[in-house]
Amino acid sequence: MMIETIPPGTIMRGQYRIERALGSGGFGHVYLAVDLRTNQPCAVKEYLVTGASGQAQLQHEARVLSRLHHPHLPSFIDAFSERGRYYVVLSYIEGRDLTEQLRLARQHDEAIPLPVILGWLLAVCDAVQFLHSQQPPVIHRDIKPDNIRITSDGTAYLVDLGNAKAVADGARTLFFARHQGTPGYAPPEQYPGGSGTDPRSDVYALGGTLYFALTMQEPASVSARNQALQQGHSGLPSLQEQLARLLAEEKAGKSFRFEAARPTRGTRMPRHVAQLAMLPPEILQRLNAIIQRAMALKPTERYQSVAEFKAELRQVLEQLQPARQEPPTPTAERGRAVDPHKTQPDLPQLYEDLHQARTSTPGVSCPVCQMPLASSQTGCPRCGWTSLQAPGGPARSARSGSQASQEQPQRLVLPSTRVQAAPSAPVVSDSQRQGGLIRTRRRPSPASTAPSPSTQAAQSQGWPLSLPEKGLSLRTAIVLTAIALAVLLLVFVFLFLIASAHSAGSLPPPLPGALLLLTLPPLPLRR
Repeated sequence: MMIETIPPGTIMRGQYRIERALGSGGFGHVYLAVDLRTNQPCAVKEYLVTGASGQAQLQHEARVLSRLHHPHLPSFIDAFSERGRYYVVLSYIEGRDLTEQLRLARQHDEAIPLPVILGWLLAVCDAVQFLHSQQPPVIHRDIKPDNIRITSDGTAYLVDLGNAKAVADGARTLFFARHQGTPGYAPPEQYPGGSGTDPRSDVYALGGTLYFALTMQEPASVSARNQALQQGHSGLPSLQEQLARLLAEEKAGKSFRFEAARPTRGTRMPRHVAQLAMLPPEILQRLNAIIQRAMALKPTERYQSVAEFKAELRQVLEQLQPARQEPPTPTAERGRAVDPHKTQPDLPQLYEDLHQARTSTPGVSCPVCQMPLASSQTGCPRCGWTSLQAPGGPARSARSGSQASQEQPQRLVLPSTRVQAAPSAPVVSDSQRQGGLIRTRRRPSPASTAPSPSTQAAQSQGWPLSLPEKGLSLRTAIVLTAIALAVLLLVFVFLFLIASAHSAGSLPPPLPGALLLLTLPPLPLRR
């Protein structure tokens, strides 16, 4: 039966002006209204009930909701009946739900940091734990990403208590009898024939919400999990399995890089999910263990309270925060910021950079490119700097880049001597990794940085030492090659003109034009 909506502009109970409908469900509609007393927005939820007993039961539930005051729950404002329908007025939480936040992050190729995700889940756990602590306990029964609202200041709210259940001697009320929850987030006991919901049912939904927030994949429903278990498959793929599947799809898309101008965007792993691959393996395994235990099909195998689930998440967050030290953003030679993800770098290279930053000692960084270094490292893998260039090893690199560069020994060369740099492994910079091509450049080895004894003697006598530090550059070689080709071209043109003049009879026949150069006297060679 189609439920008629209330037209905008209608004033209910003399103080709530309806603005528009926000949504609808089996219980009725939800409206955005304005409280004319405070001029503040509010949400008016409509419930279809019949008979005096139904209204009395809803009034009892409204009294329960009126006692729920928590910083991560919408506030109860009012409850009334009008036109044969029952209404509950709650504060309106303006913002986007968690599903929309993740969808926007994927559209803009961004990642919501994992500490932020876990912080939102911990706030929701606080709200659910508060509901469970009421007398009688209130079971939400519909926790999912769509019911987690994120405001503009980053605060998470658990909304939509329309499916809640007040546990009182096993009695069922009309507030929770409207639907059976959302597949993927509703546990087996919430469906008909189940054992009945309790606080462990909300733990199951919290585990499913965490699974979606990390993988951007909806968890399988109870029926799908049971069917998969009967076939011998995992009913709930682990985080590692999800990463392996997405990485395989990404590699399959990259295999067409040489056949197509650009790989298809659909094969690229979302950056939000890719950050899971940058986690330490022990943290990833612990997150997966938390989800698997929270979403166990048997209530006895889950966390027995939201407090246990929240404590596990908090420990992961404490391990995660010091481990996530982002490396500095590389910059171009002219100071223009370079987006390290603009050219779609391979995931292993990005993993190595972040792993290098995770294992670094706080305060120790390369004095040239400011990349964090470990205390056991003797050089920078990004720019090629080595600890031999600054006495004191990596600990000395904790100083500012300018100060460290001033204290490095100068590399001096005599006017009549050129120090040849020993060949070294090619160094690839981040800004040179473009379009799937890698341009390499070589740096002099640390051995070439120490001045020779003859150089030290020349320095003590005050000789001018101003030759360049490096050998012939690529640009100079190209210029010299171009000059040589131009001279060779002029020689051929000169010979062609002489041959043409000889054929026209303007030169004496005994000597061909091509042999005139042989009659020139040899130039003395300077030793």
